[in-house]
Amino acid sequence: MCKNSEIERNDEQPLLERLEAYGRTDVYPFHMPGHKRRLGPKEMGHLYEMDITEIDGFDNLHEPEGILKDAQLFAAELYHSEETAFIVNGSTAGLLAAIAGICRDGGEILAARNCHKAVYHAIELHHLKPYYIYPPINTKYGINEGIYPQDVEKMWITHQNIQAIVITSPTYDGVVSDIEAICEIAHRHRVPVIVDEAHGAHFCFSDYFPKSAVACGADVVIQSTHKTLPAMTQTALIHLNGDLIDRERIRRMLTIYQTSSPSYILMGSIDGCLHMLSENGKMLYKAYTERLQKLRNAIHEQCRWIKLPEYEELDAACSKDYDKSKIVLSVRNTGMTGRQFHEILLHDYHLQMEMVSAEYVLAMTAVGDSEEGYERLLHALVETDAKINEMLAQNEAKKDALDEEEKLHDWAKLPVVSQKMTIYDAEQRKKILCRLDDAAGEIAADYIYLYPPGIPIVTPGEMITGAVIGTIHWWLSDGLHVSGVYEERDVRIIC
Repeated sequence: MCKNSEIERNDEQPLLERLEAYGRTDVYPFHMPGHKRRLGPKEMGHLYEMDITEIDGFDNLHEPEGILKDAQLFAAELYHSEETAFIVNGSTAGLLAAIAGICRDGGEILAARNCHKAVYHAIELHHLKPYYIYPPINTKYGINEGIYPQDVEKMWITHQNIQAIVITSPTYDGVVSDIEAICEIAHRHRVPVIVDEAHGAHFCFSDYFPKSAVACGADVVIQSTHKTLPAMTQTALIHLNGDLIDRERIRRMLTIYQTSSPSYILMGSIDGCLHMLSENGKMLYKAYTERLQKLRNAIHEQCRWIKLPEYEELDAACSKDYDKSKIVLSVRNTGMTGRQFHEILLHDYHLQMEMVSAEYVLAMTAVGDSEEGYERLLHALVETDAKINEMLAQNEAKKDALDEEEKLHDWAKLPVVSQKMTIYDAEQRKKILCRLDDAAGEIAADYIYLYPPGIPIVTPGEMITGAVIGTIHWWLSDGLHVSGVYEERDVRIIC
């Protein structure tokens, strides 16, 4: 677990408090930014007063020596990490920097296929040769399971020059891989493990949640503080551990992939959030997890058709744990699509979900939630579930037909595709538009994916197959937005 109230405040004033205090001084800013801490939209309130640049007493994120160094040391101590750095360009920058800092251009990398698009962008930018491990699909809910450790082990039989492994854990839906087992295998071969734990920054604040990858031995762990903690959008952390990585090179890559003008408001948000949780996290997370478990229990008890996955329904051989902060609400076999369900929750109940998929929606919970919010969600689910029950009772034959249709169209699993050229090489080639239905056997020129979560069904340089085309058609027919598919259902291919 993260340390809580037993951590003493640094001698230095926390960054957010110092920014607030500075905003009240009469120091006149003959420096950027141009609003001069006074002129801006009134809706932004006092934020402009704290929006400064690297002035005296406020340090430099790229060469921290004072208050930012202390803030990052505080974060490292809180997370039990050897070294921690602030990120203001999101976990995307952390993934890019980690891969660039570990892999040499033209090298080989092993990645879970359900990695974020930032991983693919790093592969492209550094001319890497990727090898993919495809996570199995949970057939009951249509969500990705974790990565089998034995699949990682098998890769070394034919690919002995891998320079890094990248795993997404937890997934967008909350599934956690066996990071300890994967790290044991990788470290035996002296290969570092990068874990995209963007959705797991909250793990160490309560035993209710899974064990963090930091505690599981991962060499680099990237977390989005803004996703599940009370911090502002774009904020993230990168944790560096062990002797298998070149930390100085990763630090340099962070200066490349992050802005040279990092927002002090964002950095103050990270530091203020972590200080708050250090002092009050135990109390806040106790109340939050009790509310959350009460909600999960009520959904199970009061909904017949809308289903909520639990860890016991996952494959323990590849899924080590499950993050119960994720409320995955499945409408499989109800005659309702995920998109229709999403529209009902938004327009009838004014509830905005995090993500919509073909057969489920995802509600993200966090310590900032209110009891009233959970009550509204439960009310909406119970009413919608009753409407589904009424609809199916009126036409049982239709339900039987829907059951059969679901069996025929279980497209949640990403089709395995072959790479014909590297992503970098594909991006250098001439491209033309092609009708999706005519694209079988052609080489993709774009990433094609649903966003969120941004997992490509094909990347540039991979062959488009009939299975890929069928999956894309199924996504489109359910009203989902597919990036990389243009008007009239065209895709770009390599000439």
